Amino acid sequence: MMGGVKRRKPTPNAEAPRLPLSLRLGGKLLGDRHLPLTTYHLPPITYPLSFEPTFAPLIRFFTIYRREMKQALRLAYPIILGQVGIMLMGVADTVMVGSLGREVLAASVAANNIFWLVYFLGMGILFAISPLVAIYSGEGRPEKGYLSYRAGIWVTVGLSLVLFALLEGIVSNIGWLHQSKEVEPLASSFLRILNYSGLPMLLFVSSRQFTDGLGFTKVAMYITGGGLLLNIFLNWVLIYGNLGFDAMGLDGAAYATLSSRILMALIAMAYIRYAPSMKVYHPEQRFSTNEIREEAGRVFEVGLPIGLQFFAEVACFAFSGIMAGWVNATHQSAHGIALNLASLTYMAASGLSAAGSIMVGNAFGEKNKRKVRRAANAVMVMVLLYMFVTAILFLVFRGPLARAYTDDMQVVGVAAVLLIYAALFQLADGVQAVSLGLLRGIKDVRIPSIALVICYWLVGLPLGWWLGFGAGMDTEGIWIGFTVGLFLTAIFAATRFYLQVKKLFPTTYP
Repeated sequence: MMGGVKRRKPTPNAEAPRLPLSLRLGGKLLGDRHLPLTTYHLPPITYPLSFEPTFAPLIRFFTIYRREMKQALRLAYPIILGQVGIMLMGVADTVMVGSLGREVLAASVAANNIFWLVYFLGMGILFAISPLVAIYSGEGRPEKGYLSYRAGIWVTVGLSLVLFALLEGIVSNIGWLHQSKEVEPLASSFLRILNYSGLPMLLFVSSRQFTDGLGFTKVAMYITGGGLLLNIFLNWVLIYGNLGFDAMGLDGAAYATLSSRILMALIAMAYIRYAPSMKVYHPEQRFSTNEIREEAGRVFEVGLPIGLQFFAEVACFAFSGIMAGWVNATHQSAHGIALNLASLTYMAASGLSAAGSIMVGNAFGEKNKRKVRRAANAVMVMVLLYMFVTAILFLVFRGPLARAYTDDMQVVGVAAVLLIYAALFQLADGVQAVSLGLLRGIKDVRIPSIALVICYWLVGLPLGWWLGFGAGMDTEGIWIGFTVGLFLTAIFAATRFYLQVKKLFPTTYP
């Protein structure tokens, strides 16, 4: 009884009032406000018997986090497509040289592993630009983001000189890697050409990190798509000798990649310099040399641990490819196929990681704890669902996927088995990628880097070597080893992020 009016209890057969979706699902969300559930006298929620235990919590989550998930998708899908485009350049090279023989295919796999082993360190350092730009934007200082970009160009040039010399030294001593006599000269020639693409590739990465950090993620997507189409066309011309050109084989693929990367870098830098949408971020006065030098030190300070993360992870997979070559060319080719497919699915996780880093970086700059946690929760669930689907696809279609790369049935048979292990580590791969991205958004990079090195190099690789060659499991043992390393990294990184969020923000923050 309230105010003389008797409250009417809903009956089981009474028709429930039409309420907003979030309220009908038992949520607390009403517009932008979060009100106590007791504010509303709702009838009990009923679901079909087969639907309730499985999907109701998931739909409730989507309802509560729909704003963050939309923002993550808006930021992530261009990054994902751009990342996939970059990887498809490697896939195009692998597929288009696959018809030239297993030795050529093995040389392509070994050479690309070595190239990324070296240059991913540089790429990782430049990945500091995006979270820095996002944090400056959240603080209301977008012009500082342009300073980070300019400083990143300085860092790029210096890194390129060092990495070029390092890769040239590796090529000159490629015999140390103990590859087969047929593979070594092919891989050496391919790498010498590809090495010249390092500088334009890193210039494009630094430009992409700046536009991504500002939320203009479609820019790099369009440039990468154009570069992919150009790369495929030049592969067709130079590998097989079309349109009057001599057939160059594997070297033709290297020249195609070099040409594509140069054009991509020029277009990206020209867009930042001349596009009207970018001029608002240009400072009114030129930055001094001291300002650029100080910011370059900040980029390097934040980026070096990120670069070590990238290097440790990529080096682990690259060295696993080298170990696969110790078995034979068949296993090395199969390893390359399975890893190529796993890398393609990882690109989506990497895009979600970048989106999460941007969203968390903005919220971190605003000192808004609630926004940090909501952004992280949304991206984490999205990557888990995505990786679960890709794991199922790998298990169901592992044979046809392997046959898409080669007609050699021995290679297909080994690759199909390795795709089972690729399916197993999908969830761990997604969680560790997103968690490390979220940690970058709050500038927590040193401890995660050390932990990743331990999980990969002190656990994953030694275990893979022992299982592969000590226990006689060949490439299967190698894959089990770095699967264990991935799971350990995922558990540590996810746990550390949520613990750090509790420590970083005083309770007075929202």
